[in-house]
Amino acid sequence: MIILKANKPLVVFLTLLIVIIIIAIYAESAPKHALEERGGKVKVVKYDDGTWQLLVDKKPYFIKGVMFTPVKIGESPSESTMRDWMYYDDDANGLNDIAFETWLDKNKNNKRDKDEKVYGDFLLLKRMGCNTIRLYHSASNNSILDDIYKINPSSRLQYNHPINKELLRKLYKNYGIMIVMGHFLGEWTIGTNLAWESDGVDYSNPEHCQQLKRSVKAMVMDNKDEPYVLFWLLGNENNIAHWAKCNAATKRVDYAKFVGELAEMIHELDPEHPVAICDGDNFNITSYYAKYAPAIDIIGYNTYRGAGGYGSLWRTSKMKFDRPVFISESGMFAYDSRKGEDEELQLKHIKAYWKDVVLNSSEYYKRGSRYSGNSIGIIVFDWLDRWYMDDEPHKHNPGKRPWKSPDGLDHEEYFGIMSMGDGSDTLMRQVRQAAYYLRDVWNKKELSY
Repeated sequence: MIILKANKPLVVFLTLLIVIIIIAIYAESAPKHALEERGGKVKVVKYDDGTWQLLVDKKPYFIKGVMFTPVKIGESPSESTMRDWMYYDDDANGLNDIAFETWLDKNKNNKRDKDEKVYGDFLLLKRMGCNTIRLYHSASNNSILDDIYKINPSSRLQYNHPINKELLRKLYKNYGIMIVMGHFLGEWTIGTNLAWESDGVDYSNPEHCQQLKRSVKAMVMDNKDEPYVLFWLLGNENNIAHWAKCNAATKRVDYAKFVGELAEMIHELDPEHPVAICDGDNFNITSYYAKYAPAIDIIGYNTYRGAGGYGSLWRTSKMKFDRPVFISESGMFAYDSRKGEDEELQLKHIKAYWKDVVLNSSEYYKRGSRYSGNSIGIIVFDWLDRWYMDDEPHKHNPGKRPWKSPDGLDHEEYFGIMSMGDGSDTLMRQVRQAAYYLRDVWNKKELSY
């Protein structure tokens, strides 16, 4: 009989290792407990493992969204011809052209064959599994606005009228799609009575801020009791958008303080929905929000980092301002000047972006992993090509400005996951591969990529 002498240090080590493993397994399987809740009917919740989740009516809600700014071919905001899509009814049949009368060109021959049906964008969105659209800015004729939307012809045409609540109620009731309600906060001078020819919005100017405050208040008062509201989104990468005539980048403290005031005002007007801020992919103001705008509930980033995903964005944001993060705008164009239309290029990027968004969600979080658990979803840019972005709006123009892309150019008119083909019918829709990919992953019961 052979008796093995016990190695005491080894036994102690193995025992401790087993205990640590058991604790780790229990920690992973133990239910999460909420540490903080922000909102009401719609809320964001922080759990004891440091992750964040978005809830609607107490149920988890992960944003599977698109930027929705469908414009008819030939219309352009710079030419003051772009109308509000919510009131398109050019055949005067009582149906919204965009919502209910677009059709699918399945074989992409740029003509409507007998078997090609009318769907409408609302139904196409639903079938893709989309649950959210983002609106950049809300129209309003609220009496508190005075002449804010009457100075500039382009703003007057797009925003100086009531928002079409009846149409948006149908979007929610019949198609299950909610809305991130946005406000430019003075980008392009929108939300003020400043002329485009002026120097633009100065966030240290009390008069400019007061006009914007009235405009934001009108948006909230108009829509706060509507079922389609997901949350309020302030700005659109104002922290970097010097080209849009606003000075948030140079007046960072003023901007952060102003955003904080707006968030507090919105919470008083509407305690049921969170308030988000939209920044460009730059953390130049993020720490100022933590100091001066703690009433902000969510932070969004317009970001285009490439086919490797978003990298350190999640962790950096968490470190500087611990709030749930959604990608408020991201995508890739389907064009390469050396090839022409390039759907594979777009598909490659959108696959990588969606995967990164999912892996950084609370649902996928594991302690000790490199993922952050603060992702609550994405708004894909863009639902539909916009022909006015480069040059003449009646033509589908390749880009000319430099960008970090395979051919070194920014093809802004090709960002849509839906195309209008050769433009022979502005209500024609041709599906790009990225939309088919999103349909496949967004319609699964479980969050997956």
